[in-house]
Amino acid sequence: MSPSKNNEGVTLVELMIAMAVGTLLVLMAMVLYVPVSRSLLDQAAISHQSMDVSLDYDFDVMNSANAGYGVLNPAVNTNVVLVTGNGPGNNAQVPIPATGSAVGTGLFWSWAEPANSTTLVCAGLQVVPSTVATSGNDRLVYFEEVAQNGVCTGSFWNTQGNWDTVTVAPSIAATATAPITVAMGQNCDLRGAQIANYPVVHPAATFLLPIAATLTGGFFTHKTDLVPVSVCLRNLP
Repeated sequence: MSPSKNNEGVTLVELMIAMAVGTLLVLMAMVLYVPVSRSLLDQAAISHQSMDVSLDYDFDVMNSANAGYGVLNPAVNTNVVLVTGNGPGNNAQVPIPATGSAVGTGLFWSWAEPANSTTLVCAGLQVVPSTVATSGNDRLVYFEEVAQNGVCTGSFWNTQGNWDTVTVAPSIAATATAPITVAMGQNCDLRGAQIANYPVVHPAATFLLPIAATLTGGFFTHKTDLVPVSVCLRNLP
């Protein structure tokens, strides 16, 4: 056999090997396409949903700082009420002591609008059992007053008909039995803390709530972690 024919045979073998390798690479890419693309879609969904939940969570939790705003002689256990239970109609008030702290599952608060008026606005935030009986999880609910009527006192917080409910996080990991703490005499206001020797102290609410499991299905298993957030109730003494 001539050298030219040998070269042609070698070239043909190399070409066939290259085609086989190329085919394998194409097949591998096709096999990997589905899980990789699914994971990217999951990550995008997690990012979008987590941002939505975070914005709702931040707004609702930080709104509790309005407690006592514009109210003449605002008071703990009146303009901020700590409760335990499964929501309005099934709640019991947890007295917040003059010193020390108390824990509960929900916080309801009120403020005057406009300031120094007798018209109060109220809201609440509570961890309640999920509406899905088989989930075993809780959900975080924000309570909006149905009608601004200037009441918000007494057992207003325990009457279901007074509230519209907005679910902030539909499925969160089961929390501790008392994820909300109100502590008295906290040096939590930067302006008050700057007064040497005699800082101005206020109650502070700490929410120990989990990040929502925003995407329950898909390629990844999503974890939940407890996130403590403290809010200074600077309108209350």
